[in-house]
Amino acid sequence: MATEQTTIAPCCVDGHIHEGTPLGSFEIINGLRTYVVDPNPPTSGKQNVIVIISDIFGVDLLNTKLFADTWAQHEWKVYVPDFLEGDAVDHSHLKTIVPNLRDQAKATAISKAKDAAETAATLGPWLVTHREAVVKPLIEGFVRKLKEDPKVGKIATVGNCWGGRYALILAQENSPVRVDCSVANHPAFLVNSDVEPITSTPCAIFKGDKDAMMTEEQLDEVESVLKGNLGEEKVHVRRYKDAVHGFTVRGDDMIESEKKQKEEAAAEGINFVAKWFAT
Repeated sequence: MATEQTTIAPCCVDGHIHEGTPLGSFEIINGLRTYVVDPNPPTSGKQNVIVIISDIFGVDLLNTKLFADTWAQHEWKVYVPDFLEGDAVDHSHLKTIVPNLRDQAKATAISKAKDAAETAATLGPWLVTHREAVVKPLIEGFVRKLKEDPKVGKIATVGNCWGGRYALILAQENSPVRVDCSVANHPAFLVNSDVEPITSTPCAIFKGDKDAMMTEEQLDEVESVLKGNLGEEKVHVRRYKDAVHGFTVRGDDMIESEKKQKEEAAAEGINFVAKWFAT
């Protein structure tokens, strides 16, 4: 496994707050405060489960709850555990640090320097606190408990940004809690060695071509590794034109093109998981 990076680009903390009323509620699940949404529980039998691994803004961001609500389809139960244990990056950074391509184009050299300094000061220590050695056991422990529940059927992980890499790590063949399907939305810090051990679990990745956290060439390499291991059918990769990092969760709903991309990525991810849950 490659050493986890401890720096992050300003684009990882951009975005907009969405509008809506969440369908779910918070419970303590497996020792973690967890947003749970289950609007259509089955009347009998096992229930398939979605575990969403949030971005750096955590489970209390309204966008994250609404994103989870979107995934609560097909009688799936959706969990968004607080793997950050109450230490999410403050939501005030959503717009103050490089919000989108339009605002980036208006930025001056002075404002860019200020943004970079603010990003480093805020996120450098945060990434050290929430390094893999700390977070991975929490994620694995949560999924392990789900696997022990006789009422739980298949499990898919859906990760956003920072959480996207962990969603794929749980798809690795040697994972003690390997899941049935994984979706990574604009994953941050993902490297080839993270996907090389994925040899049987279906995986999907959605990324914008203006994502500064992962270049198109890096995604090409990851896609090649996955398809070499899994074949074409089990791998679904889509690049969204002019979309930036975080577009599936933090895109601007007031901009029709961004709203459409967000909705399309959600629909494709849901359809991908539904296909493999059905096998």
